[in-house]
Amino acid sequence: MESITGMLSALTSGKLGHALLGLIILIVGLFIVKILAGIIKKLLGKVGFLQNHNLVSPVSGLIKAALTIIVLMAVLQHFGLTGVLDPLKEMVEKFFTAVPNIIGAGVIGYAGWIIAKIVSELVGVGLQKVDHQLLAKTGNDSLKVSKLGASVVFAIILLPIAVAALGVLNIPAISGPASDMINKLMAAIPNIIGAAIILGVTYFIVKFVISILSGILEGLNIDSMPERMGVQGLFSASFTPTKLITGTIMFFAMLTAATAAVNTLGIDVISTIFAKILEFGGGILVGGLILLIGNFLSSMAYNKLSATGNAGLANIARLAILGLVLAMGLRAMGLADNIVNMAFGFTIGAVAIAAALAFGFGGRDAAKTLADRWVGRMK
Repeated sequence: MESITGMLSALTSGKLGHALLGLIILIVGLFIVKILAGIIKKLLGKVGFLQNHNLVSPVSGLIKAALTIIVLMAVLQHFGLTGVLDPLKEMVEKFFTAVPNIIGAGVIGYAGWIIAKIVSELVGVGLQKVDHQLLAKTGNDSLKVSKLGASVVFAIILLPIAVAALGVLNIPAISGPASDMINKLMAAIPNIIGAAIILGVTYFIVKFVISILSGILEGLNIDSMPERMGVQGLFSASFTPTKLITGTIMFFAMLTAATAAVNTLGIDVISTIFAKILEFGGGILVGGLILLIGNFLSSMAYNKLSATGNAGLANIARLAILGLVLAMGLRAMGLADNIVNMAFGFTIGAVAIAAALAFGFGGRDAAKTLADRWVGRMK
């Protein structure tokens, strides 16, 4: 035994023995890592969240890589390569320092996801009654308030929890911008709710007022006025004067409410864009209304004059009215103001000059007689 012990000690104390011992450490360590990685993968496979999202293999692979690095560090330490180990040691220390934070963030995120899912499902079930009422009133089965409400509640609950989980990771480059974004979003939620309340309350109030006004207008027999005025062609059975009046009231009321809602949001860019749209749209609306009224008046004048047998005068009156309202409509729309003013001015000037020339040259005798009569009256 002494001979065998001496031989083994001589073998292990040499360079060859030192190398063989390092090889044994590497083989045994990798074998143990393989066994531990298999056990950990089976344990992780029992976690439903990781299994449902296909995270078992990535997580187990990460753990296996960390254990393999530890084995390699032991082998390098055995060979005295300490200088090579410094960056590796630092990386492993940072990794194992971050492991508790990663686990904590994962637990917080998973718990928040479960809570948000449960609460959103309860809200969706509660709003299904609203879906049935909308289906009964509108007949449109695509309006699903329950899905929208459940999604909103899910996001409202999950977003702050996600920021909290990122904060546990202690990575300022990620958690800082995310926290700022969530804080801005949470600060904007009251404004969004306020804007929605303004639109909803305005709609229901105007709807109630329109229901009362419709009864009053029907009692006054407003729908028979187009026939008495001879403009029944502008309306139909589905588009009556009552619907025109109520629709106009609803449009301007909701437009006013939308303006107030946009201002409530407190977003200057959106408010500026909306104001520009309203300004341009108001001009287009007023101009279009002027053109419609002008067309109605020109048609009425043409029909009345044609009935008396003055077809030429009827055409002149119609064209004159259309030219006037066209200029007025384009000016109200803000489209080519200078061109419209110049064209209208030149037209009136040309008519005036033509009338003066026709009266002065073509009717000189009549003009002299008329002038003498005026002078006589003045004396």
